[in-house]
Amino acid sequence: MLSLLIAHGVLIGIRDPNYDPDGKTQKCYVLTRDGIKISNHIGIDADTGRECRLLTPQMLEKYTSYKDGRRPQLVVDAQPNFFAPASGEPIVWYERTKAGRIELFDLMGFQPQTGDELKPVSRQIVEEWREQQSKTVRRVPNRIDPERFGFFDPVTGDPKIWYWVADSGEYEFYDGPGFHPKAGDQLKSFTRSDIAAWRQAMQAVADRKKQERERSEQETRDRLAKEAAERQAAKESRELADRQAAEELQRQQQSGNDCDRLAANPSDIRRKSEGVGFTVLKGQADQAIEACGKAVQQSPNELRYRYQLARAYQFKDTNKAFTLFSQLVETEYPAAFDNLGGMYRDRNNHQKALQLYLRGADLDDADSMVALADLIDKNFYTPDNPVAMKLALLKRAAELGHAGAQKGFPIELAKVQQAQAAQENQRKMMEIFGQIVAGAIRR
Repeated sequence: MLSLLIAHGVLIGIRDPNYDPDGKTQKCYVLTRDGIKISNHIGIDADTGRECRLLTPQMLEKYTSYKDGRRPQLVVDAQPNFFAPASGEPIVWYERTKAGRIELFDLMGFQPQTGDELKPVSRQIVEEWREQQSKTVRRVPNRIDPERFGFFDPVTGDPKIWYWVADSGEYEFYDGPGFHPKAGDQLKSFTRSDIAAWRQAMQAVADRKKQERERSEQETRDRLAKEAAERQAAKESRELADRQAAEELQRQQQSGNDCDRLAANPSDIRRKSEGVGFTVLKGQADQAIEACGKAVQQSPNELRYRYQLARAYQFKDTNKAFTLFSQLVETEYPAAFDNLGGMYRDRNNHQKALQLYLRGADLDDADSMVALADLIDKNFYTPDNPVAMKLALLKRAAELGHAGAQKGFPIELAKVQQAQAAQENQRKMMEIFGQIVAGAIRR
């Protein structure tokens, strides 16, 4: 019992002061320019001269919304709810324009443009509004430029455009009611109170676009500066690479030039300098090995440097020289055949030396030709006509510029001619002697 009494007291203490214990309203409201006045006397308010309207539960919700700062908005819904389902009281307000059109609003208050107090709708007003709507031709709203189209009717002052606001804050304007073609949102009627918000939004959009443009321009400048720096870095890198390549080429050329100068064979048909004989090479073999070693390292595919390195090694390391000459013979480097053949002769392998000289001669190596002539003299090479073969070898070697052959060929040719003349003289003497003998016999 005590709990029930306490609960009853609490309920009495927290009940809505606008209603009596039976739920009947005890309050009414009067709309003023400064807000809403609550009164206990339904009818005409003595202070304002305005009607004090009953503050029902439905109106209490509207009253609270108005008190919180919300103001009436134009109803653009084609089928709005005009009356509360529970009580049947109006929940939409209206204002009749100078042109006689009825405009609906969703809250009590004052018309934003005229300042006239809005009135709650009645069944007659609803019927008039519906008849008004039925005469209105529904069409697809077209997007317009409000600055050129105009916001308000110049005769009545009524709004004549509708709008939609994107998430970005940008406004889109249309010449009639309807729905946004992409978002599906209902378009709103543009009122005078929307102008400031629109101008502010336009400024915000312009500021944002300006910032985006400035950021884009800065990004473009940064990108161009970066690209210019990259091009400059690439140019400097290419120039450095070109300098290094030129220096490397110069080093290669210097090493190659030194190798050619110190160790080239005067009889090598692939030489790039006059060359040096064995006696001179022997005195500068160490220098030649160093220079040709660098040249081979820098230009491993240039066989001329390998040959000249092997030629210098003949005075310092015969095994290395033999290996290099053998490799060069496999590549059929002409001058290597004579050198390798000579090393086989030092080992008393004259047959192998003969094979190498013959192949070297086929490749136009003058040294191999002179070596074959020497083998003919020593009877290690016995062609069908040794004398003619020797003369032919020396003659070709001389034509290729072999200094020894150029000196030796005339001498050998003179010997042969002298021998042939002696043989001819001997033949003639024998004929004369035969004739004398024959005459003596006849006597």
